Parts: sequence; C-alpha cells; structure tokens
Amino acid sequence: MDQPIANQKKYENYREQMGRLSKALKEHFYLEAIFIEYAILEDRLEAVLRHADHWHPKEGEHVSIDRKVRLVVKLAEEKTNPARRYFPAALTDAVLAWKNRRNGLIHALLKQELHSEDLLSVAEDGLALAKQMCSKATSHRRMLERMEKQKSTGKGVQEHE
Repeated sequence: MDQPIANQKKYENYREQMGRLSKALKEHFYLEAIFIEYAILEDRLEAVLRHADHWHPKEGEHVSIDRKVRLVVKLAEEKTNPARRYFPAALTDAVLAWKNRRNGLIHALLKQELHSEDLLSVAEDGLALAKQMCSKATSHRRMLERMEKQKSTGKGVQEHE
C-alpha cells in the first residue's frame, strides 16, 4: 500500500504541479492541465479519507476516483461527521460530472471529435474544482485536528471556517 509522503515533500510536489498546471493553461496545453487536475482531485479525495481514518485499501489495490468520491459521500452522510459540512452533494456530484466529461474527451482524442473549446472548458472547470477540493480538504483536516484537540483537552470546538 502507498504510504503517505512527508508534509514537506507533499508541499513541494503540490507547488510544482500547481506551477505546471498554471503554465499548461497559459500555454494552451489543456490535456496536460486536465491530467494534473485529475491527479489533484484524486489525491485530495484520498487525503480526506486518510485524515478521517476511512482509507483502508488492500495492498497494491488501485482505488478509482469514483470509489473515493463514494467513500467521501458516505462520510458526508453521517450527521455528526464534519465531512458533511465540507463535501456537500453538489461538490461531489460536480467532481463526478467533470470526471465523466474528461473521460469523454479522452475517448474522443483519436477520433478527431475533439475541439479546443471543449478542452478549454474542461480544463477551466477542472481548475476550479481542484482549487475548491484543495480548500475543502484543508478545512476538513483542520476541523478534524481541532476535534482531536478538543477530545484531549476537553474543550469545545469552535467552527469558524
């Protein structure tokens, strides 16, 4: 099973990929942008599950983005789980809809049915979703940390995000 990488390394990877993403969009390399956005979405979904202690794939198992989304949806359905606040159905549905649009474009790639406008639209929507998912995953992680601190100190959690 993949082990989580150190925080500093993760930060450096994200900084590099966000730079590549920005450059890809600026230079009209939409396929590269979409590729990076997909990777970010998968990683952030996995991070949500890891931090909530709901990430338990079998050794060597590939977990699809669909399954990751379903697991996050399941977390968000729990009334007392903070995921409920950060991952509403509108967001998880948007991730799946974007993934389906992306897959459609990938399958059209060699059939000459692909248009730059379609790629641009998917790339722009993917950027917005990736940014939103990064923000929500961070807020969710911080809330879980505050809740854990509350348990250890016996004080209440303040929800300000």
